[in-house]
Amino acid sequence: MRASLICRVVAVISFAALCLTVTVRPAHSATTNVTLTGTLSCAHCQGVQPMHKGYTQFTWALHSVDLGDDVVLLVQDKTYTLKGDTTQFRQFMSSTARVTGYLDGNTLNVESIHRTTAND
Repeated sequence: MRASLICRVVAVISFAALCLTVTVRPAHSATTNVTLTGTLSCAHCQGVQPMHKGYTQFTWALHSVDLGDDVVLLVQDKTYTLKGDTTQFRQFMSSTARVTGYLDGNTLNVESIHRTTAND
């Protein structure tokens, strides 16, 4: 009986030690709050939309997003996938915008987006 009790205690302690080694990633732990200015596009074309009969660059990008493409922000030679309200992003397709959010690798979780002005 004593051996059974010792086995149970060892099992509980081992389980507790295992649970302590598991870490939970808090929100925004490995992320950085940034503001970037660039051009919004669909992930497929990344700003170089081929001309398709009956489409402008704007309408083709919207069409691609409707078919499931991600919306991306092109900043110089870098591409960031935007996560957030796609309906809001659609207003800025094929135009330059200032985007603020949390950057996690190449994914930008958008908090706000604004059209740039001549003074920017």
